Amino acid sequence: MPLLIDCYNVLHAEKPVSLAGLGEASLCGLLAQSPWARGGVTVVCDGRPKPHSPDPGAAGAVKLVFSGPGRSADDVIIELIEKDTSPRRLTVVSSDRTIRKAARRRRARDWSSEEFLSRLARAARGGSGGGATSPGKPGAEPMGDEQVERWLDWFGIDGEEE
Repeated sequence: MPLLIDCYNVLHAEKPVSLAGLGEASLCGLLAQSPWARGGVTVVCDGRPKPHSPDPGAAGAVKLVFSGPGRSADDVIIELIEKDTSPRRLTVVSSDRTIRKAARRRRARDWSSEEFLSRLARAARGGSGGGATSPGKPGAEPMGDEQVERWLDWFGIDGEEE
């Protein structure tokens, strides 16, 4: 099941706490480790790559596409939906009404950004469709209690709730 993702729509949606701070690179890292990677993932971003953007060729199983100047990611996504030869297998991720309408018109599955982020958080925890571990660096393990305590001590935080 290929995924087509409206990157900035997803990154600016309300996220589960476990995905706080999610950016282009960490989104691509999580997706590359997710079960969706087997079906193919295309992440579409507006404009040109920024200095902090991952290299489109280095995203592995995830295809990172930038719309380029004078063109929106929405336009690129709608074009990709229209050109897809098996749209019923396609899942489009965006909360943009125009994109979701284009997906439904071709009978593609559509998920809101919030719905997708909820699924991604479950996958990152190793839940249904799991595999990824953390929104930070791909393969990063969550901190244990002892490590959290060391960081709290280091920053002089009591850790007691008031």
